[in-house]
Parts: sequence; C-alpha cells; structure tokens
Amino acid sequence: MKLSTIDLTQTKLWLTEAQRQQISKIIQASFANVHPQDYLAKYFDNADSYQKKLRLYYHQNTLVGYCLLTFSEQMNTVVIRASAAFLPDYRQGGNTFSFSLRESIKSWLKSPWRKHYYADTMLSPAMYRAIAKKTGIIWPHKGCELPSDLFERFNATGLVSMANSLRCLVNVSRSTNYSEQDLAALRASTKQEIQYYCHINPDFDKGVALFVIIPVNLRQIIKTFCKNVFG
Repeated sequence: MKLSTIDLTQTKLWLTEAQRQQISKIIQASFANVHPQDYLAKYFDNADSYQKKLRLYYHQNTLVGYCLLTFSEQMNTVVIRASAAFLPDYRQGGNTFSFSLRESIKSWLKSPWRKHYYADTMLSPAMYRAIAKKTGIIWPHKGCELPSDLFERFNATGLVSMANSLRCLVNVSRSTNYSEQDLAALRASTKQEIQYYCHINPDFDKGVALFVIIPVNLRQIIKTFCKNVFG
C-alpha cells in the first residue's frame, strides 16, 4: 500500500496541535499501558536531543503512522533514538527503513569524525525483523560478534538476556497491542529474525523490549547497500 509522507524538522518546522492529536490516537491504538500525553512528552517534547526528525505517513489524507528520530550527543558520540507506530492495517515492515537510514547517514556525513550509533529499544519481533533484514550491521543478531561494552555503555540499567548473557533488554512497561492470535503466530514464525528476537526476548508481550545498537559509518553503508542490492 503506497502511503504519502510529510517530513518535519524540529529546528525548522514542527508539529501542529492537530497533528499532535492525530499522533495521540495512533499511540493509543498501538501500545498497551501507555498514556498518549505522557508518551508525547517523553519522546516528542524532551530537551535531551539537539535535533528531531519526524516523518508522518498518510493514507488518503488520514494520518496512519509516524517515525520519529532524535539526535543527541554523548561524549563526542552521536546517539540516534527512534519511535515509530502505525495503525494495525498499515504496519508494513519497510515503512520506516529508508527514512531512518537516510537521516542517520546525513547526520554522519555532517560530522564523520564522530562515532554515530542508533541505540534504542524495539518493542516487537516484527519491528526488529523489518530493520534487521535490511541492515548490514545490527546488534544483537544471530551469528554476529556482540560488542558487550557498547551495551553496557548505552543500556547500563538494562536487563541481561538469559539467552546470550548480553545486557540487551529493557523493562519499558509497555508493549505493542498484539492479539493472542498475533502472539501465537509470532512465536510459531519460521522467519529467522523473528525466531531470534523471541529467543532472546521471550517476554516482549509483558513490557520488555530488545535494546538494539546499529553503527552508522562507511562500513555500514557498504554492507547495507550490498545486502539490499545483491541479497
């Protein structure tokens, strides 16, 4: 399904009140145990980041999803975090990939002497698969050497997964609004990325998220390009 988009930048043009109300409805439909206004305050209004980028997704002039990227600096390292949600009928895996990749690379190109990492939580196996199947380097990932020092740095208060002894879990007290049928299908999935996610984070339906780190650098660009072009 082809969706139209609008891109916003916090330091140039940001949300209208009408758009905030529309996003609130998407948040309410997407997550369990979340108050939309608290969520907006935490992710859209916080002052921790020096820049925010937002893509709004529309179907026939109705807002059906969003992808928010925030950029902050920690000890000469740029840390990119994300929040995304879609109404159930519009949860297509590739919706946010190109936007997230493009904006992350643009940030790196502006200051390539700084290390750049996407470092944030993924609430669902489907979200993880949508990114992992297209990204050249992503941690944790089956068969990859895992940089435990980065997880200790970026997820210092997180939980350790019993499956890989890595501090790659976070108790976020919210989860994607999956039905029992959805959960059964995910746990029975034969897709490699979903199987891996469920293995290392079996309590994803109980408010536990997977903490994911993605380096943004030249090696990442090359490996991601090759993975998407040559398979």
